[in-house]
Amino acid sequence: MTLKQIKDFFKSTTGWTDGISIGKIDNNLDKAVCFYNSRHPTAKIGDVGGKENKSYDFKSITILLRWTTNADEAEKKAEEIYNFFDEKTFIHDKKRVFVISRFENPIDLGTDERGVYEYSFEFDLYSEKIKEEE
Repeated sequence: MTLKQIKDFFKSTTGWTDGISIGKIDNNLDKAVCFYNSRHPTAKIGDVGGKENKSYDFKSITILLRWTTNADEAEKKAEEIYNFFDEKTFIHDKKRVFVISRFENPIDLGTDERGVYEYSFEFDLYSEKIKEEE
């Protein structure tokens, strides 16, 4: 699953209309969310019998939220995004995707130089191939 696919799923499911991007956030916007490949290293999990026998894929992502100069509004929006993704299961491209947060809550990053609140999220996505019925 690519970042664009994750972003598009989020946008279509939530109806998100504010600045949404992958790879680079627009720091000029007071309301924006951006999806990144996680920079936190994860150990490779070997596949018994080689890659052709692999039954699932794994992807770690980071989400950055910029949300107004109002602390309460920003915290509420961060909780909304956290609750949307954490322990969510959905179907994408004939795969069942399960999302787990690496942390118990959104990560409060404080404010930028303009006073816009920022939050970060770390999620691991596990996707398994759906077995076709015989």
